[in-house]
Amino acid sequence: MRTAGSLLVALLVLLASPAAPAADHCATGVDGDRLCLPAPAQRIVSLAPHLTEMLFAVGAGERVVGAVAYSDYPEAAREIPEIGGYRGLDLERIVRLQPDLVVAWADGNLPADLERLERLGLTVFSTPGRSFQDVPKTLRQLGRLTGGESQADAAADDFVSRLEYWTARYRDPPRLKGFFEIWPSPLVTVGPRHYISEAMDRCGIDNIVTDGLGDTPTWSEEAVVRAAPDLIITSPPARDLDRWRRWQDLPAARFDGLLVLPADVLMRAGPRLVDGLQALCEMADQVRERQP
Repeated sequence: MRTAGSLLVALLVLLASPAAPAADHCATGVDGDRLCLPAPAQRIVSLAPHLTEMLFAVGAGERVVGAVAYSDYPEAAREIPEIGGYRGLDLERIVRLQPDLVVAWADGNLPADLERLERLGLTVFSTPGRSFQDVPKTLRQLGRLTGGESQADAAADDFVSRLEYWTARYRDPPRLKGFFEIWPSPLVTVGPRHYISEAMDRCGIDNIVTDGLGDTPTWSEEAVVRAAPDLIITSPPARDLDRWRRWQDLPAARFDGLLVLPADVLMRAGPRLVDGLQALCEMADQVRERQP
């Protein structure tokens, strides 16, 4: 049985202990480490355009003080100061912005840059971005770190609902063969584990690229022609598909299967990824109708 004195000591120890961060502001990064903030992040730097979109989707857009190039959606994101891009980050400018949270893309940012930011004393949260399922997961995580849990949950639930709808709708259509062109020269495409390839599969399209050569391998036009895809798909800025029409026996050319998707919707692993899925599925359906 505890005496009054022992209870008093225990109370004093508890009061003297540093307060634990609120569980609502904790999230687990792609590396498995759990990050907890003492309060919702107020000054945020985004290191990928799709992460900038996500921060706006969870209600934290006004707190983004720096973002990489091409962070252009929604319109308000264009006003955010630029802190670098695909060729590298302006680490000095990031430090001067004094962010309390830096949101990174594990598959897009250089590990060396992220390590330097951490050595400079900044809090870096690395997110995944390799599949459709990563989108709602990251939305919820960012919601916890920024205090926008309810808005984040609503955005994540909407994404999951639409993903399930379009996936179910195209579960049993006749399969098509497809090739996605990221860039024409050199010809760059997507491997079978890329989320764009996942979108193709959800729409009933078999990616002709099956070799394990990475997520964005270079390919040859001859290999595409030999595979005879029904669809050749791209998205701006890589939009010149007319050159494929010189192969008149190519099914994609014969049945008008040269598809240009809206810009960015299938090229960024963010909330609009499901918009890209819908556009791709509907375009593929039109090609099915044109085939004999």
